[in-house]
Amino acid sequence: MDSLESLLRRMEELLHDVERLADTDRATVFELLDGIDTLHRHALTDLARQLDADTLASLRENSDAVAWLFDAYGVDVDERAAAEHALEQIRPYIHSHGGSVELLDVTDGVVRLRLAGACAGCTASAMTLSDGIEQALAEHLPGFARVEAEQEEAEPHPPPGPVLVELKSSPPEGWR
Repeated sequence: MDSLESLLRRMEELLHDVERLADTDRATVFELLDGIDTLHRHALTDLARQLDADTLASLRENSDAVAWLFDAYGVDVDERAAAEHALEQIRPYIHSHGGSVELLDVTDGVVRLRLAGACAGCTASAMTLSDGIEQALAEHLPGFARVEAEQEEAEPHPPPGPVLVELKSSPPEGWR
């Protein structure tokens, strides 16, 4: 495991170096990495579909590197259950603004959702997706790739604002 941990640390260092590259160079490197990631995801998914549960468990058990790779790509993970768990983390926020999110499907790390209620037509729904939903999925769904969101038909509208409450002061007793 030490050599795997060393390799992962070195990869993190290199990633930080890449982030300091010029925009076009960084974009090229990230496009390459995304392509490699997609290739690995497809290959591991195909491989996992051809192996039985005992073989997958044995591979995971006998190699830290294989276990890490399986975890990183969500091999042998109940994607639907993991996505539901992730959405439960963000639903209270969405509900507090009058919206709802429904999980439609999860396949190979691609999560299909339906935004409804106040989320439908909300001009801030893209921010809710990127800052809330995608972050929760990235944290709780191994192998998360992206979100595809449907929205109910609704007129565009701003996010619900704070509710204004009229405050009235009452004079202290005996005040005149």
